[in-house]
Amino acid sequence: MEGFGDAIDGYVDVEDGMARYVLARAEEQFADARAEKRSIDSREEFERRREDVRAAFRSSIGGLPDRMADPSIETTGRLDRTGYAIESVVFESRPDFHVTANCYVPDGRGPHPAVLFLCGHVDDPKADPYNQRACIELARNGFVVLIVDPIAQGERLQYRDPETGEAIVAGGGGVFAHCYVGQKCFYAGANLARYMIHDARCGLDYLEARADVDGDRIGATGSSGGGIQTLYLAALDDRVAAAAPCCSVTTRREWLKTGKRIDAEQSIPAAIPRGIDYDDLLTRMAPRPVCVGAAASDEYFPIEGSREAVDRTRRIYDLYGAGERVNFVVADRPHCSVYELGDGVLEWLCERLGDDEYTPHEDVPIADRTELRCTPAGSVREAYPDERMIDDLIREYVAETTPGGTGSDDGVESDPSGMRDAVIETFDLDREGCELSPRVVERTTVKGLDVERLWFKTERDPDAVVAGVLVSDPRSAADGPAVVLYEGGTEELPARSDDVAALAAEYGAVLVFDPRGVGAVRNREIPIPTWVEDYYGIYGTEFKLAYDALLLGTSLLGMRVYDVIRAAEFLCQETGGDRVSFVGEGTGATHALYAAAAARDVDRVALRDMGPSFAEMATDRNPPFRPELTAFDVVRTCDRERTLAALARRNVAVESGEPSA
Repeated sequence: MEGFGDAIDGYVDVEDGMARYVLARAEEQFADARAEKRSIDSREEFERRREDVRAAFRSSIGGLPDRMADPSIETTGRLDRTGYAIESVVFESRPDFHVTANCYVPDGRGPHPAVLFLCGHVDDPKADPYNQRACIELARNGFVVLIVDPIAQGERLQYRDPETGEAIVAGGGGVFAHCYVGQKCFYAGANLARYMIHDARCGLDYLEARADVDGDRIGATGSSGGGIQTLYLAALDDRVAAAAPCCSVTTRREWLKTGKRIDAEQSIPAAIPRGIDYDDLLTRMAPRPVCVGAAASDEYFPIEGSREAVDRTRRIYDLYGAGERVNFVVADRPHCSVYELGDGVLEWLCERLGDDEYTPHEDVPIADRTELRCTPAGSVREAYPDERMIDDLIREYVAETTPGGTGSDDGVESDPSGMRDAVIETFDLDREGCELSPRVVERTTVKGLDVERLWFKTERDPDAVVAGVLVSDPRSAADGPAVVLYEGGTEELPARSDDVAALAAEYGAVLVFDPRGVGAVRNREIPIPTWVEDYYGIYGTEFKLAYDALLLGTSLLGMRVYDVIRAAEFLCQETGGDRVSFVGEGTGATHALYAAAAARDVDRVALRDMGPSFAEMATDRNPPFRPELTAFDVVRTCDRERTLAALARRNVAVESGEPSA
């Protein structure tokens, strides 16, 4: 048996189908958001929307942790320089969870204005030469500056390569650990951003408590990932008197079109339908001063979107008579640091928060990274024997939010329809379908089996294309057909002919099925960034599509589960059966499980080599990274044990086993 050739044997171009589908859905929601924003013509209307956006944002990241009443704070070193000093500081943001930072302190007793400097995706952020130069310039202009190592960077590395034992650090513009641990957060119904924002709030606490800092003049700045953190912090903490997010502001519409990837903390679930765009985070500050730093040739945050976001922000600030408090600094550069943007951002901070006009300096001495260490060996894991990892915090979050624990079906209604509703909501399965109009590519007979290769659409969208090979055994007396879901879809058919023949004899008829993006309808490789080679790895094509779907408030997993349900509907229509079964393997087993939970009239489900549950992937130390299974808030609502318990109450037979040879 064979699968399909290119473009489903020349019938329909599916090469960009998934990417086009995501963009089309996003465009509708962008249009709605633009219309809503344009209709706002009073402060009262804006403030109502602003509070809705703030609440939606907090919900999308899983809320924020409580701040500690009495965190430990240590000053572990000091470097004296001309006009300023650099203190090495370690503070707790959660019990036994330490944050490393350098505090640049100007000469004089103060009180001084202060800046929380938040870092982007570089290996050793607070030691980065450009970050040092920006902090030194601010310190020599009278600011206390606290620069913080983000989670999994600098002295806060979380993971080591299991083969080499070396620390896994930033690479190619991203932080692999952010996405790895961010995936765990998604499963748990949270976002890595909740922990990064919390660390930043604790940084504000530290600055506010210093006797040499004026608590009414604390600003925040950072570039790239640090700019995103600045946006988040300023949107949620009113203690930020002025904010300068750099190389981090555009519009989601412009960003989606680039084909670029973002890290987990930047992928806010349902941000697009909830109207959480970059300008919405900026205007959350109104009328506090804000300066957007941008690079004209930024490869991550398109300048067209930056200009549009600033224009939208100024329109809102004008409602407060504060349009002049929105500043826009553009440098003729690619994506870069705060320092590389030039003097504009630093001048603006001095103007808004400082005591004097900004004075640049030609001699900006850079310290060696070892001089800036806050821990003896440059690692909180080695410095503190009881140090907890971000994994521990996620496990804690899961324990707090999951009713009955992760291994039980407590809290599930005795009526299994409760679980069905939960699955439909979690995986966004309440969709507007279309009439099934199967197109048969070929009919043939193979070793006494009737074989049809076909494709159809599951939604009204022209890119919701799926394919399958229907194999019927006229010698079988079985009348309960099955949808068969291999991890590679119909591409596996040449090697699976014997298995398919055996399944056709067992079920009477089977549909070896390709939900969208799988097998014959797989999306082409999206080669941005060019250094990523693994289609299914971190920053690969499935990662890109999965994160885009998450922004839409849906998931690749949900789309594919929906397609499997429609495939079951087609199969019953085609064979005249009134009940259907599912056979799934690998990722296909997950599709089979949740399709069975959401569909009606299911006979049995065979799950082969399903792999760990969502609860296990959220709470284990080193689970596999499966971008194709990216989904939000699954552990709490419908993890495997609860779903299996609901199927049992429906008298659906569930079989588990190893992959078929």
